[in-house]
Amino acid sequence: MAWIRWIDEGDADGELAAIYERLAGEDGVDHILKIHSLNPKSLWLHYDYYAHLMRGPSNLSRADREMIAVVVSRVNDCFY
Repeated sequence: MAWIRWIDEGDADGELAAIYERLAGEDGVDHILKIHSLNPKSLWLHYDYYAHLMRGPSNLSRADREMIAVVVSRVNDCFY
């Protein structure tokens, strides 16, 4: 398993804290986003890319896209 240092919500300040506040769900900020915490611009770009893939125009339904993400995560032995 890879190990990438990130900044938790409680340790974030400034721009990163503002981004975290905007992106936090009921369980906090997703780990896949936190891996970009050392570079907030990268975090925003990753989030915009993800949002476009999951909610942007596509021949696949949102449910189809979520199912693909779950299957790929399972194959990669990654908690989704």
